[in-house]
Amino acid sequence: MVIVWHYLVCQLVNCPVSLRIALGLTWSGVDLFFVLSGFLIGGILLDHRDSPSYFRVFYLRRVCRVFPLYFLLLGLFAGLMVTPLFAEPSFLWLFHNPLPLWSYGSFTQNIAMGLRGDFGPHWLGITWSLAVEEQFYLLVPFLIYYLPRRYLSGVLVAAILAAPLFRHVSPGFHVFVGTLWRADSLLAGVLLAVLVRWPSFVSAIRDSFLLVLFAVFLLGAVVLSLRPNAFGTLDHLWLAGLYSTAVLIAHYGSGTFAGRLLGSPVLVWFGQLSYGIYMFHQAVSGLLHGALRHRAPTIVSWSDAVISLCALGLTLLLAALSYRYLESPILRYGHRYHYSDRDS
Repeated sequence: MVIVWHYLVCQLVNCPVSLRIALGLTWSGVDLFFVLSGFLIGGILLDHRDSPSYFRVFYLRRVCRVFPLYFLLLGLFAGLMVTPLFAEPSFLWLFHNPLPLWSYGSFTQNIAMGLRGDFGPHWLGITWSLAVEEQFYLLVPFLIYYLPRRYLSGVLVAAILAAPLFRHVSPGFHVFVGTLWRADSLLAGVLLAVLVRWPSFVSAIRDSFLLVLFAVFLLGAVVLSLRPNAFGTLDHLWLAGLYSTAVLIAHYGSGTFAGRLLGSPVLVWFGQLSYGIYMFHQAVSGLLHGALRHRAPTIVSWSDAVISLCALGLTLLLAALSYRYLESPILRYGHRYHYSDRDS
């Protein structure tokens, strides 16, 4: 979804209103990522909270998943800073006005972005969401481990509802990139992980109800996206509801058309490559458009569109190579460490 937004909606000059409306929600793919991440990570933590190796294995595996590709891209950026390419006008979109490197290295760039009011250079601008994710990892494992089970769902609901309140009382750029201001989507995923482990919730779920609920959320999201100042205080909470329902459909609706679609081999393949696709796509697009058109990625002609298509193809290739030769071996190493057999 984010790729469609960055490669099509953001690049098209004079993007038709009808197309912008049709694709208006693609920018919110990061909200889906947050909900799904909260659901998966929350489920892992809930299933292994009684393990003596709970913290050690969790953080080791997260480091193996996130760090290698992230620091590869950060290292390439730092290396390019000392080359003539970094100051070349054709590539200003990729490199101009970087945040301090230590903020990227410490996963605090989202805080720096919020204070400065912009994403910084596009090569690393997308990493704000990874910073939010890493800060989420610092809190939620302790919350699940130390909080009694009977209180967990109530605390999660309160925290989810607090995020729109933060957005209302403290507006600014940090509303989009700050962890506290975006916590509703992540914690909605964790709450889902709690609910699907309740027998009473599982027995009450019906595929038809989920599909109707998804349609209602989707229609509301489309209507909200048409407003001049979308999305505001409550609208990200609505998106959390939309994508939470989608996650439930994928989790329970294997027998429905929507469930089979979400579980198709093609989407599973894209899911495996999604981290690499996300990390590479802006850098590849900026480098190709800068080298061939000497400007930021912009589509004003069919030849520009071909460049963007080539960037997409190259991004997929790099993501596939990264997954096979970099990510997978390190992930396998991380999974050599197991949670205890005493896990609940």
